[in-house]
Amino acid sequence: MEYNYSLTTSYDGELIHTLRVSDMLEIVDAWNKCVDFGDAKEYATYNMSDPMGKMYTKIFFRDERGVQIK
Repeated sequence: MEYNYSLTTSYDGELIHTLRVSDMLEIVDAWNKCVDFGDAKEYATYNMSDPMGKMYTKIFFRDERGVQIK
């Protein structure tokens, strides 16, 4: 099976989890669940990539910086 989409989760710069799927709805559902810093001490980074190579990033900080979405 070919995996077209991926979602990586990193806490404080350390890769924690990688999800690879072929279904767009499944990856969008997982992406929408990325809503906070999880178990990270300082920040959590979520990266989603699509088959065209486009990367979407969410960064959640524990401090006053809040959320950055790129």
